[in-house]
Amino acid sequence: MTLPTDNAHRVASRGWPFRPSVFFLVLIVGIGSCGGPAADDRTSAPSGAVPAGIEACTPTDQGRYVYRPARLQTLAQCIRVIGTVMGSSTEADGDIHINVRLDDAYRGVLTPGNEFEDGDLIVEPVCQVAPPQADAIRICASDPAPLERVPRVGDHVWLEGRYVLDLQHHAWAELHPLYRWDVARP
Repeated sequence: MTLPTDNAHRVASRGWPFRPSVFFLVLIVGIGSCGGPAADDRTSAPSGAVPAGIEACTPTDQGRYVYRPARLQTLAQCIRVIGTVMGSSTEADGDIHINVRLDDAYRGVLTPGNEFEDGDLIVEPVCQVAPPQADAIRICASDPAPLERVPRVGDHVWLEGRYVLDLQHHAWAELHPLYRWDVARP
């Protein structure tokens, strides 16, 4: 195919020259950027992901026992928050799903997605019960030291865990896994 030598190859509405190589390069880059985060992006934190005043902490080995970790975007390896346990339930992957109403000083870690959980932070200690979900059994069986106990409804606690966004649940904020916790002293 031969391109015309006159101005017929210009885009009529803008007067831009049509250059096939530039057009296809822009098209490829544009399509690539629309595909969502790559798996590698899920392990890095966006700039400013942890609000000021939130303490960092030291992770434990529990991160190795998270079921399907690719669904979680890590914002910080370990943070500490304080709040009150509002509810909990067991999950098919062996985790316990705990809703924590954060004290005002810690509410900055929440995202709009947490509104789907009554504005609570989701906290998940992993492998706390024998998972009925077949593909989670092996992962939990390899966990030599899950937490010995978990917070109860009504407890006012401090919690330390990996700060993540659950990309399959409205990108709500979680501590997943929970590394350690105890009753918060006034």
